[in-house]
Amino acid sequence: MADANISKGGNPGFTNRDVAQMLLDQHKFAISCLAKGAIEASNPSLRQSIIDSLDTHLKHQRDIWEVMNRKGWYQPAMADAQDLSRVADFATSIQQQVF
Repeated sequence: MADANISKGGNPGFTNRDVAQMLLDQHKFAISCLAKGAIEASNPSLRQSIIDSLDTHLKHQRDIWEVMNRKGWYQPAMADAQDLSRVADFATSIQQQVF
């Protein structure tokens, strides 16, 4: 199905792309909240439940992103080798400071 309007009767409504973007945004928000909840949870059972939910949301987010990317609705900018090297060096530096 193309990027057709979901509403009927000629009224411009949300497109499939709009709905997919909203779903992606909601999953990203939920992932952020769940990650914070997992970090803050002191009860091991609650923490595990949150982590399980986080894992499910991460999988759904990836599925939504893959559909959007395949349709050309979400195309991330590609980092060049210099940017990747700079991020890797930064991550290594932080790990050395923490551990």
